[in-house]
Amino acid sequence: MRPSKIILPLLLLTLISLLMPWTPSTAQTNARRGAPDASGATVIFSVAKDTEGTVRIQPIVIISGGKYTEPTVANKAAAKKFSDVYFRTGRQYRMIFGGGDAGSLTVQNYVADECLNLVAEVSAQTTARIGGAVQALALSSDKIGSGVSSRRPPTEAERAAALEGARAVYGQRGVGAALVRKMKTVNLTATDLERDGKLELVGGFQIDAGNEVMHNLFIIFEPTAAGKYKAAWNWYLKGNEDRNSSTWSTSDGDGTAEVIAEGFEIENNFYVIYKRQAGAWHPVYKGGGGGAC
Repeated sequence: MRPSKIILPLLLLTLISLLMPWTPSTAQTNARRGAPDASGATVIFSVAKDTEGTVRIQPIVIISGGKYTEPTVANKAAAKKFSDVYFRTGRQYRMIFGGGDAGSLTVQNYVADECLNLVAEVSAQTTARIGGAVQALALSSDKIGSGVSSRRPPTEAERAAALEGARAVYGQRGVGAALVRKMKTVNLTATDLERDGKLELVGGFQIDAGNEVMHNLFIIFEPTAAGKYKAAWNWYLKGNEDRNSSTWSTSDGDGTAEVIAEGFEIENNFYVIYKRQAGAWHPVYKGGGGGAC
């Protein structure tokens, strides 16, 4: 379960990348609330391991008929219906890391609480080295997320290009040069979102301006023909509270790029899915997560 005392306002984006076998016409801009359809539905979970080694999963989205449905947590009956189906002790899920199969998960128990958070503890049989800022995904379907894993730390040249790009975006957002020099990298990952042999970079950056004011930045970098990187999409927020983030990625190689990001509000987390359509990134879903009552 997510710590209830984390105070994180508005949206803090972190990386998950996921390529789904859907066409742009099937993307659903707004999440539909409703009970999970156990027949033919695919549930995507985040997978995190805490400092004590406990692995937990939390539903991000339910996919059915090409539509994005937000996991229902409106009341105890809805939470029980979901947990009885998807958090049944002994149920197994495929684990995905960097776009490829990375083992399996077995549900141990549903972590029920008064806030109706949909969280389960699991045992992991995986080759992925998760923990801390490195997370993964679990899927209830064998139709997506297959392929060779594509995720690694950036090279020194890639890191230098990303830092240069991040500083430029901060400047475009009106952040002064003196503050930009204080920029820190929260996370940075190299991954082949398009499965074309050309690695994209996805990263989060932060500037502490003092007095609890943070400048948070999340960027998807795409390679250029000149062998450099451009900021293909970015999200920026000047906030007055602390920030935290974690990073994980996967893809299935169908040629349609998506990035799933985790966002935080005060004592709550949620997920945002961005899809690459017609050469540009667009948000197509926001939902899931949980938090304090």
